[in-house]
Amino acid sequence: MEERKSEIEGTNIVLLGDFNPKIFQPAWFAAQELIRNEEADNAKIELIHQAFVQFSLEWLRLEIHQNRFSAGTHQSPFFKVLRDLVLGTFRILKHTPIRMMGINCDFHFPMESEKAWHTVGHRLAPKDIWNNLLKEPGMRSLSIEGHRPDDYIGKITVRVEPSSRIDPGIYIHVNDHYEIKDRESSVGCDEIIDVLESSWDKSISRSTEIAHKILEE
Repeated sequence: MEERKSEIEGTNIVLLGDFNPKIFQPAWFAAQELIRNEEADNAKIELIHQAFVQFSLEWLRLEIHQNRFSAGTHQSPFFKVLRDLVLGTFRILKHTPIRMMGINCDFHFPMESEKAWHTVGHRLAPKDIWNNLLKEPGMRSLSIEGHRPDDYIGKITVRVEPSSRIDPGIYIHVNDHYEIKDRESSVGCDEIIDVLESSWDKSISRSTEIAHKILEE
C-alpha cells in the first residue's frame, strides 16, 4: 500500500526555563546574524513586553514568556533553519537556564473518504465499551504517552484527533520531550542545546514514522 502523505506539516521547539523576553526582538536576531536584516525590518510584531514577546516572519513564529520559549514553522523547507536559529540563539545566550525541551511535530493527513476517516477512529478507539453509554460515540481526541526509547530523561506523547484544517482529515501531534539530568547542579543551557543538536534528525524521523504507522491499515 502506498504511504499516505501529510498535506500540512509543522514543527516547533519549546524550551522551559528562565528567559528575559525583551531580549528576543527582531533587531536582536538580525544583529546576531540569526535572521536577515530585511526579515527583521518586515517582522510582524504582535507584542513586545518585558513579560511576553510575540512576533512572526514569513516562515517563523516566536513566542517568549518568562518561563517558556517557543519557535515554530509550518514550512517544511525551514525545519532545519528553525533548529539552527534556536541553536544559534542559545549558543550566544549560553547562561540562560533551560530545564526541559519539546520537539513537536504536527501532521494533517487527508483521508479519501469519510468511511476511511471513521475507520481510523474505530481502530484506535474501539467503540464496544461506549455503545451502551453514548449514542453514536466517536473519537474526538486520543492521547498516548510512552517512555523514551533512548537514554535521555523524558517521554513521548502522541495525540490523534480529527483535523481542523482538512475535511475529512486526521491530525497527529507528536511531542518529543526531554529533561535535564540534574536540575540542582545544571547551569545554563548547554545540556539541552546539545541534545537539540544531536537528536534533531532522529526526533523528526521518529515522529514522522509514528505518524505514518498510526495510519497504516
